[in-house]
Amino acid sequence: MMETAEPSDISNTLESIGELAEQAAAEGFYSLQDVGLLIVEALSALPTASVTTGLLTALARLSECFSEYSFGAESAIPDIIGIISHPNLQIALTEDELTALAEQLTTDLTAGAWPIDEEEATPEAAEDGATSSSLSKETMELVELLEMEAALIQRLLCAIDLDTAGATDPLASLADNLERYVNASKMAGFEGLALICEHIGRNVQLCRDQPERFAAPQLQALQDWIANVARYLSGFNETGAGMPMLAQLGHTDWPQPITMEAAAILMTLLQTTGSDADNSAPAIGRIELATPEDVTLALPDDVNHELLAILLQELPVQTQAFSTALQALKTGGSLADLDTAQRIAHNVKGAANTVGIKGVAQLTHYLEDVLVACAEQHTLPGAGLLYTLIEAADCLEAMSESLLGQSPPPDNATAVLQAILDWAKRIELNGLDEIAASAPPPQPLATPAEAAATEVVPTDAADKQQAPMVRIEAEQLEQLFRQAGENIIINSQANERLRRMKNQLQAMQEQFELLRRLGDELEQLTDLKDLSGRSLSPDKPLHDALEMDQYNELHTASRRMVEAAFDAREMNLDASKDLAEMYRLLEDQQRLVTETQETIMAARLVPISSIFHRLQRSLRQTCRLTGKDCELELTGEQMMVDGNTPNAMIDPIMHLLRNAVDHGIEDPQERLSLGKSAQGNITIDFARDGNYIVVRVRDDGRGLDYAAIRQVAEQRGVLSPGQTASEAELQQVILRPNFSTRTEATQTSGRGVGMDVVNYQIQAQGGSLALHSVAGVGLTVEMKIPLPLSRSHALLTHIGPYRIALANKGIRQILFAAPDDFSDSPDGKQLLIEDSLYPVITLNKLLHLPDQRPVGQFHQTALLVQGLQQSWAVMVDSIADGLDIVIKNFGFYIKKIPGFIGATILGDGAVAPVVDLPELLLMADSNADYAAFLNFADPLPLTANLPKVLVVDDSLSQRRALEQLLQDAGYHVQTARDGIEAAEQLDTFTPDIVLTDLEMPRMNGIEFASHIRIRDKFSRLPVIMITSRTTQMHRKMAEAAGISLYLVKPVREDDLLAQMQHLIDSHATA
Repeated sequence: MMETAEPSDISNTLESIGELAEQAAAEGFYSLQDVGLLIVEALSALPTASVTTGLLTALARLSECFSEYSFGAESAIPDIIGIISHPNLQIALTEDELTALAEQLTTDLTAGAWPIDEEEATPEAAEDGATSSSLSKETMELVELLEMEAALIQRLLCAIDLDTAGATDPLASLADNLERYVNASKMAGFEGLALICEHIGRNVQLCRDQPERFAAPQLQALQDWIANVARYLSGFNETGAGMPMLAQLGHTDWPQPITMEAAAILMTLLQTTGSDADNSAPAIGRIELATPEDVTLALPDDVNHELLAILLQELPVQTQAFSTALQALKTGGSLADLDTAQRIAHNVKGAANTVGIKGVAQLTHYLEDVLVACAEQHTLPGAGLLYTLIEAADCLEAMSESLLGQSPPPDNATAVLQAILDWAKRIELNGLDEIAASAPPPQPLATPAEAAATEVVPTDAADKQQAPMVRIEAEQLEQLFRQAGENIIINSQANERLRRMKNQLQAMQEQFELLRRLGDELEQLTDLKDLSGRSLSPDKPLHDALEMDQYNELHTASRRMVEAAFDAREMNLDASKDLAEMYRLLEDQQRLVTETQETIMAARLVPISSIFHRLQRSLRQTCRLTGKDCELELTGEQMMVDGNTPNAMIDPIMHLLRNAVDHGIEDPQERLSLGKSAQGNITIDFARDGNYIVVRVRDDGRGLDYAAIRQVAEQRGVLSPGQTASEAELQQVILRPNFSTRTEATQTSGRGVGMDVVNYQIQAQGGSLALHSVAGVGLTVEMKIPLPLSRSHALLTHIGPYRIALANKGIRQILFAAPDDFSDSPDGKQLLIEDSLYPVITLNKLLHLPDQRPVGQFHQTALLVQGLQQSWAVMVDSIADGLDIVIKNFGFYIKKIPGFIGATILGDGAVAPVVDLPELLLMADSNADYAAFLNFADPLPLTANLPKVLVVDDSLSQRRALEQLLQDAGYHVQTARDGIEAAEQLDTFTPDIVLTDLEMPRMNGIEFASHIRIRDKFSRLPVIMITSRTTQMHRKMAEAAGISLYLVKPVREDDLLAQMQHLIDSHATA
């Protein structure tokens, strides 16, 4: 009893037969393709238990039969019929149908995939596969001419006598003959032979220039060469044709032997001439001769820098894994290592094509071709091929390092690509088994410098040098930024210490001056005492007043005091000079630290234009879905901002774009009837206003429909029927939660996500949103978004015992206020400033701190602050100082505190909070629903009601590219690396559609789709498979697994989005 076959063996057999059927169709043997498809269909329908090892053994013979048939062997037809009639296959074909199939196979074979010239063909030629059977009459005439010319050159060489004078004279005639031979070879399509003749011509010229180098060995080399040419012409279509000629050209007897690299290139050209030129084109998309342009690492002008960053992040890891897999094959690896290398080449090729790096994409493309050929035949590469593959892996790693700016581009990239092309061509023509049997020992690939020395294949293209690049992780950049901030703090503290020392020195100076005056007085008193003592004493003193010991003790003490005072004064002067120098040095350090921080900040800056392509694509997709035509224009897009700012703005802006197209821009017919152009216009203007970025999204559509807004507001109870409401109040109504004038969600306008989420997103960033609409003219949405602050100029003020740093954000003026400038109004106190009245509020009231001023004392300092809604006069006790500060956040464990940006460390080491006055004023504004704002301290996602997509792909760059595309199109996207991770996510994430790759580790796309279908919740979930596999077998496997749509890369973005929307709509209505 035969054993049951393993499922993996059945799968491999199905794949192999599917590939044979595809190859048969490519060669024009359509009846042979039918045989393959019939067997695949029958084998797929059989239960696994019914498939025996004997059946698979019989089917394994099919590859050999297909090969014999494709080479014209009619004897293969009965064997093919015998296989398809195998009883275990259960293919229900009658005897008549089998006979008809055999006749059709015979008909296709006699018609031939290669046209035969009946006049020139002979039985012997057909039997031996001679070259003349596949050549046109004109080509045969040219070949005969080449053979005649070769015979003429041979006679010329045989007539040379080295023993006579002027032995090199015949070389001039030889050079002329070679020139004619080059032209004739090119006319006949023998490009390889023409290049060889040019190489021989250079050797002949060297012999003419240096007669001493032309001796018997060189003459024999020429004679052997022309004999090899004759043999080549008589059988150039045979396997290995031209090998003896190329081997002989590498002999050291030649003045200029050919290099291995040039020989490899010429070998390919020698095998793709004659009949190949007439009847068989090279594989579609495959280049024949590598040039420097094919391996260029130049970036395209419109490169997507986000995708480039992703590629540069994963490329070193991928190339290292590719090298590891190939090294494993060298040390006795398995087919699993081969599959790993093939999958990595496939992923890198896709990523490089997405970014536009031609050199990496080309090399990995042809590497994948070679690896796929090995995998399809379940054969590990031989020593020669593996050597080339490892060379290619090294070259790929060098390309990766060059893109990262770590090294120049690899010198041997062109040679490596050519070697891979040669292997791909040989595998295609001869198969792996024959190549492995006849492969020469591996040789190191020549560098371009060595190849250029032979000048066999000259090229003018030069690869562009990449500018050196330095990549730095964001975390490291933040660390550098933090350190620069710490330097500023230390500098501030040092300046504070110097200020104190300066005050102390000033006090010392005053003290020294006092000491000097006291010394003078002491000296005067000493003199007076001496005189008065002598006149007032009635008794005769025991000693004379002029005795030396009395005079020395008294006057010496006073003199020493005076001298000490002068010495102290000199020391003070010296210390003052040192301090002055230290001040100067600290000023230089402050300047350098500031420049360092500005340089680091500049590294984080990106132009607003970096998001233009995403905005343009989002608009284009929205227009396609709505049938409208709009043009997008950006102004101020060259403004440089922090790298996180464009990402924070992109979602609200894209929602406003979709909203403008769907709600605002009229249909083309309606616009024409209104006297407008059929094409709508949307302008996005970016401007800087202090510490804010102002974004204005302006369209030339119909504007806000106030009647519709009022109607919906009355239906929802926001307005009472007949209640008076101004346009400004109606504009605020549409910013309320879940407010929309549409009766149903649309794909273009966020699917039910209203303007309220956009508004609160902006408010959560400390910004504001305003609407300006003119009926029939258009709507302008103005957003003010604060720039992130890490360093700012601040005003230091006191509230009782507290010191507060006021960030200069929003502060327009600092004013002195007299009591007469204040007035009372129903809304509270107001301050008159330059003929304008501003509402007044004290800083302690904003901060909910008690007022500790003496009774009756007025605030004398006023700050004119621009709030989000209006300007305010904020009264403070006093301004102690103005200083540059570094703002630090409150840390991970403290949530956002409204009105506070962070804290700063002052010069004396004390910590002071940094206040955001405009945000504090927002709380004080009675018209602002700040309680709602506090609820949005963690911003609401714009993905609340969007269709959900699960993207499954093992390539990081492919996942990111799809994620960005779908997010821009208005989807909520979640990604997974393979089927296992995606299956786990389905427990907590319910998508509306799934996009999956086919080939992935752990669980592939087919297995993942099968997993989805066995879960009741997802049994009808739309699943799209996006893959580079084009075979019918893969399509049938996908269909059997429940794939809704099978797409082959590359896929047009608009087609993908249209197909997705169709499947989602169909699923929703089912």
